[in-house]
Amino acid sequence: MSAADVILFDLGGVLFCDPWETLLLTPGRGLADRLGVPRADAAAAGTLLWPEYSVTRRQEADYWAELSKELGTALPAPLVEEVERELLRPSPWAPRLLATAAATGAVLGIASNNTSFWYAKQFARLGLGEWIDPGLVFVSQDLGVGKGDPGRGLLEIAAEALTGRRTALVEDREPNLRRAASLGLAALPYAYEHDRDRFPGLLACGTAR
Repeated sequence: MSAADVILFDLGGVLFCDPWETLLLTPGRGLADRLGVPRADAAAAGTLLWPEYSVTRRQEADYWAELSKELGTALPAPLVEEVERELLRPSPWAPRLLATAAATGAVLGIASNNTSFWYAKQFARLGLGEWIDPGLVFVSQDLGVGKGDPGRGLLEIAAEALTGRRTALVEDREPNLRRAASLGLAALPYAYEHDRDRFPGLLACGTAR
């Protein structure tokens, strides 16, 4: 198959850790265990807040304040910052994966369910300014919809914008891969904690739309 013209990357689980899950739920070192909050309660609170914060541009301080209310437990800013320094990290294979993708001749972009504050940190820590075409960034907090939303979601918007271009999506979640494939994108499964340096077939491409 000829190489894709465009390769879109998911962030959480592909190039970077999943932020709220990592910060809250990491056994022993996450906020839930450090504060004695049952992980199931922390997971429920994080899941509850995600839809609001992932489809609008919000302040990180508001997130932690609302999460504290949901948990009924204060989340001191110094502790949050300490846990973030320790746990909020890119995949160690991300630089090689990005370089391998760029070497195919494709232009690179992002397709991510995210928040304005975590996206900014991921972008900086991954050095994405070196790799990503700013016109190929499809993120939920700016588009107002996510990948899994019914109807015209994030992937539909990306596919429409890339009509006529052979496009691949590197993604770790199976429902998103299936949806991408249904839109004519080449769906390339990759999860860094599982696949590590066994990179997806980056020469695969979607049908030109």
